[in-house]
Amino acid sequence: MSSKQKKLFKNSTTYTQDIYIKFLDFHCKTFTFSYMLYTIFWTLLLLLCMYLSFGIGNIFQGIVLTLGLIIFLSYRIYRPKMIVKKEKKSDKFTSNNTNTFIFFDKNFEVKNNNGTFTYRYFMLHKVFETKDFFYLYVTRENAFLISKSAFSLGSSDDFSKFIKKKCGIKFKKKFIN
Repeated sequence: MSSKQKKLFKNSTTYTQDIYIKFLDFHCKTFTFSYMLYTIFWTLLLLLCMYLSFGIGNIFQGIVLTLGLIIFLSYRIYRPKMIVKKEKKSDKFTSNNTNTFIFFDKNFEVKNNNGTFTYRYFMLHKVFETKDFFYLYVTRENAFLISKSAFSLGSSDDFSKFIKKKCGIKFKKKFIN
């Protein structure tokens, strides 16, 4: 299907440990506030429910809510640490991990050691442009890292305009120090 489409952009980005650490830093700075806000909201709500349950003498429900709060907070605190630990063990830190991105009008392909994968633009969760990279998030936590200096077809400026047009409000420029 995509072989008949006209290639608009091509980029081959090699993932190194430095590039990936830079991405993790960007991700933390971008999403930590909303993550904390979500955690605080649900913690306060569970605390209120616990207070009301114990206040009316419903001890069992209060204990269940207390256990739920402990499990929720443990999950919210340790999950990000487990994700980073898992990512460090993945193949993203090997020297031969290169993703080649080919962008067409209706979709884009990603080629790497694991095969060729096709994505439609509406499948992207968010797209960020930084000083050196484009981060194409396919989920809340997983993104393709596209180096601005690695375009072999098209330019990063033209790609910025193109991806902004394709993704609309999902696209944001974010130049974090």
